[in-house]
Amino acid sequence: MSQNYGITPGLEHYAAVADLLGRAGKVVEAYEFISSMHMGPTGSVWSTLLAACRVHKNIELAEKVAEKIFRIDPENIGAHILLSNVYSAARRWKDASKLRISMRAKGMRKKPACSWIEVKNKVHAFVAGDKSHPYYDRINEALKVLLEQME
Repeated sequence: MSQNYGITPGLEHYAAVADLLGRAGKVVEAYEFISSMHMGPTGSVWSTLLAACRVHKNIELAEKVAEKIFRIDPENIGAHILLSNVYSAARRWKDASKLRISMRAKGMRKKPACSWIEVKNKVHAFVAGDKSHPYYDRINEALKVLLEQME
């Protein structure tokens, strides 16, 4: 890359190659590639591979990768949740539960995602379980009617 294009490979280049390998299902090759990086891989580079391990159902490698992430960033909640999801997808409920309990004990909490909807050119944001919207009761009633019609 340096000789042909005059570009010194940076972290983003390594991350892109690791991501491409992972998306192609070549998770072992991606692991070897990341491990051989001249610069120390970051948690985000390893997280890319962890996500690929989940997609391609490679639990053993996912555990190995998660351990690398936890050494770099022990409080990386995304990696904890992703590993928990890997366990759940593999029906390893005890491992998933143990990891979630460990997260709670460390005071780690996943921030709820926010959803957005536009109605009559007005944008409304909401979070699952949030009852603070001024039209919460009316929205809930409309949802009940829709659910009844779908059944």
